[in-house]
Amino acid sequence: MVMLTLTALLMVPGLIVGLAARLPLRLAAGTAVPVSAGVVAISTYAYGQAGVPWSLVGYAVATALTAAVVGAIGLVITATSWWRRRRRGRATARPERRRSWWWLLPAASVPVSAWLIGQMILTELSATPGGTANIFQGWDAHWHANYIQFIHEQGLASPDHAGELRYPENGATLYYPSTWHAVAALVMGLRGIGAVETYNLVQIGTMALVFPLGVAALAWLITHRHFSRPAVATSAAVAAMATPLFPGLPFVEVMVAATPSGVANGLAGLVAAVVVASLADRRLVPAAALGLVGVGGIHPSAMVTAAVFVLFWWLFEGLWRPVRGRLRDFIVLAGVGLAGVLTLLPQVLTVSEDADAISAFEFQIDADRAATWGKAVALQVRHVQDWGVRWVLLSLAALGVIVMLRRLVLWPILLWGGLLVVCVNSMNVFGNWTGGVLRGIGSIYYNDPRRIGVLLALVVAAAVGVGVGVAVQALAGWAARLIDPVTDPRGTGSGALRVMLALVALVATGSWVVQASPEYAAAAGVSQRWGRMVDHHDLRAFDWLAEQPQAYSGLIYTNPDEGSGWMYATHGLPSTARHYLQSGRAAPLTTYLFGAMDRAGTDPRVDAVIAELGVTYVYVSPPNYWGFQKPNERLLRLDQTPGLAKVYSDSQVRIFAVRAALTDAELARVLADSPFPPDRRTPLTRATELYGAE
Repeated sequence: MVMLTLTALLMVPGLIVGLAARLPLRLAAGTAVPVSAGVVAISTYAYGQAGVPWSLVGYAVATALTAAVVGAIGLVITATSWWRRRRRGRATARPERRRSWWWLLPAASVPVSAWLIGQMILTELSATPGGTANIFQGWDAHWHANYIQFIHEQGLASPDHAGELRYPENGATLYYPSTWHAVAALVMGLRGIGAVETYNLVQIGTMALVFPLGVAALAWLITHRHFSRPAVATSAAVAAMATPLFPGLPFVEVMVAATPSGVANGLAGLVAAVVVASLADRRLVPAAALGLVGVGGIHPSAMVTAAVFVLFWWLFEGLWRPVRGRLRDFIVLAGVGLAGVLTLLPQVLTVSEDADAISAFEFQIDADRAATWGKAVALQVRHVQDWGVRWVLLSLAALGVIVMLRRLVLWPILLWGGLLVVCVNSMNVFGNWTGGVLRGIGSIYYNDPRRIGVLLALVVAAAVGVGVGVAVQALAGWAARLIDPVTDPRGTGSGALRVMLALVALVATGSWVVQASPEYAAAAGVSQRWGRMVDHHDLRAFDWLAEQPQAYSGLIYTNPDEGSGWMYATHGLPSTARHYLQSGRAAPLTTYLFGAMDRAGTDPRVDAVIAELGVTYVYVSPPNYWGFQKPNERLLRLDQTPGLAKVYSDSQVRIFAVRAALTDAELARVLADSPFPPDRRTPLTRATELYGAE
């Protein structure tokens, strides 16, 4: 039911808007996901400025308003087209085109591929402790799950208000794209599940859907002007079905919890295809603009990705073979891009101080130049290299390149080459000025070869679809010429043969997925799921702390390095660390206590800061997540701190109550209620009785 709810939230609003734009049902459905994201991106920001809480009703109202505006624009576009045809003396009715049902092939392949991806990962996740509510032991998920909890709890989904979550001390200004989290928060409320389970299920569901959808659209964009309808449809369908054969699409993205980035860039191919298609069918212009806003609202890098796809298409194809003329094509493309950028401009002008730190990330590897080129070509980037080179896939992609070269479709090859250079530079920076320029481009993707490798894999997966799809239909055409025209005067045998061979290719690809992809799904569903940050000791400490006096009246001081800020996602406990990075200068009081908590009760300044923040408990649970993070001795030696009272001690977990924040009666109650009091060793029999075997 969660997946059905998610699908409805992603599809229905965009479908309504598409139909209002007078799109055929198949186009409205095909563009629905990025259009829905565009509605969410705009409405969450607007509601945040107006002080209106984000809710299902708010989503419905925003959909209705967007449909009304888009409908009006659609009428203007239709009327303008009619007037131009009339002025030129053409018939008002468009010439009829022979109806084709080939679009059903990719329309069926995308959900089948999505189901295979989702089912494989869910099967693995369900076998972990806690099942679909298992806590991912990694940094990114820590923040995303907390963001979902925050939106659900506060009704505040505006991306420029993310500081109220990130910096509970003062709500300092922070922009963080919230579109994906806003949809997830609606799922959480509608299904009545926790933030952790919501994160897991919505992550898997969206990742499983967008990658086959985006790859299929990219294959269509490559082929639709150069090949027959059967070849175009077969290419898109095979590309969608082959998507799970690439570990980075989307299994590695799930495994490392790069959720908004993965979802948004997975959709980038679809948005690029809609933008280009709007040149021929102006009814698609609103969908193209909203889709661009939608992927930007999920993660800004994807807006750049879609723009780069369109730019390469225009420079190396559209400029030389325009759809309606160079100037008219340029005006439409520029208009769509400008509409997308201007719509998000008020949001992205809110800049976080974390931006510089993020752009400075380094992922260089210890390998020579030749090795990095080889790794990039073979898609052997971080994490993906764990499964080795997939030579058969690369060979099929090479077949696709040959097909493109034969028809002089050069832009996808040049696009791949450009991405390849950026990826190589991220692993081993070029020594001349080009290295700096390429690092500037790569900073959009954190200069992370894994993230850039996702874009490379998208292009390669589309090339696989093109190679197989065109080859299959070429074989069908050759075989059709052997059919006796006397015994088959209508040519129905040729059509049936084309369909049959396309289905054979899809079934073979699907069988390959079933055989090869479960090992990728196992990593996505199981990796980092075994108590690295939050284990059963932490979970039962969260349960206990949630029942204690003053637990929700102020803040619970936690060390971001230890990941115990998960308590906010699991129980709504108001931890100071909702993010995996230190607060820094944006939250000076919180940062100050990180090195001064052991002076509570002896240093008036420390006590004043604790009181100003409203800290009621201190939660310590080493070790740190990363090896380079040094243990904080100030937080590890709080036992004799006069201003704190140790109230809970179980394995690595230590909980201290702030004496000044609790009355004597409340403190006595906390100590009496503690199943692991610090003054005596709890008998194993009692612990076993209360919590089961260790």
